[in-house]
Amino acid sequence: MREALERFLASKMPTASAITVDGLVQHTEGFSLQTFSFDVDWREAGKACHRRLVIRRQPSAGLLEPYDLEPQFRALHAIADTPVRFPRVLWYEPDPSVLSAPFYVMEWVAGEVPLPALDANGTPPFADDARRVTIGRDFAEILADVHRIDIDVCGLQFLGRPRDAREAAQRAVDVWEGYTERARLGPMPMMTEALCWLRNNLPADGEVTLVHGDYRTGNFITSDDRIAAILDWEMVHLGDPMEDLAWAMSKIWRGESSRVGYLVEPEEFLAWYEQAGGARVSHDRLRFYSVLAGVKMAAIMLTGVKAWHDGRTRDMRMVFFDQQVPGMYAVIAEALGLIQL
Repeated sequence: MREALERFLASKMPTASAITVDGLVQHTEGFSLQTFSFDVDWREAGKACHRRLVIRRQPSAGLLEPYDLEPQFRALHAIADTPVRFPRVLWYEPDPSVLSAPFYVMEWVAGEVPLPALDANGTPPFADDARRVTIGRDFAEILADVHRIDIDVCGLQFLGRPRDAREAAQRAVDVWEGYTERARLGPMPMMTEALCWLRNNLPADGEVTLVHGDYRTGNFITSDDRIAAILDWEMVHLGDPMEDLAWAMSKIWRGESSRVGYLVEPEEFLAWYEQAGGARVSHDRLRFYSVLAGVKMAAIMLTGVKAWHDGRTRDMRMVFFDQQVPGMYAVIAEALGLIQL
């Protein structure tokens, strides 16, 4: 892989010489794309140069298949000059012969990725209140920045703009019903109930914006008590901004905590989001997308279980999702008002 990377970089950096790759590390935290980081050294204009970069590569089987890396690469490239903080993308390579599968290269952002879970000692992330509040405000304000991006100015129409919020919701339901059906191994009454409810309760109004699709604690890098970069744009699309809000606020990412992603209380999060210029919050649409959030997460888990069942992956994390799907059904049932967790 190191030699293949050196050849690839030489093709992308024609004015560089003596390109060497070192410190190649595979990161195992993510569940969708494969992630590698590495150091690259080269000489250019008589000077020694150094940079650390990251590869995001398509897996043979994963939670968001079928994969297509090009839309997220193009979207990230298109919003490079906006205030949104994310690792800048450099090159996209669709040819699987280069590195065994399609991939793209992006810059390395130093920092840590807090996870939405208690640690081994039972301590929640963001235990320091001042740090928690600072990061929580960043979390709300950056999402507002995402939703304020001008689709036309940035040339994001290629993502497929829905006519209105109703069509955006219809597309979202279609997408996750498709995942559910492709992953079906037997009857799924809770998914059937939830999908029927979603189709019968499509929102009729609301704006269409850029949507991150997986905006939550666990998908950002912190540095010096601030958010340095938003990660994992695999599900980026044009849709209803309430989809991002409901996903970020879901119980999936806050466990027993009442706080959004262990950061701030929901009312505070929504107030900061609106104050930063985000979309006007609609609680009816938030409820719709809170039901969809449970369906979405269950469908993702079921996709992993199906990949294991079909023998397309030996990643043990995928089979463990089978034990977690009932928890997602409980999240869906609560969002539908059927139970109280």
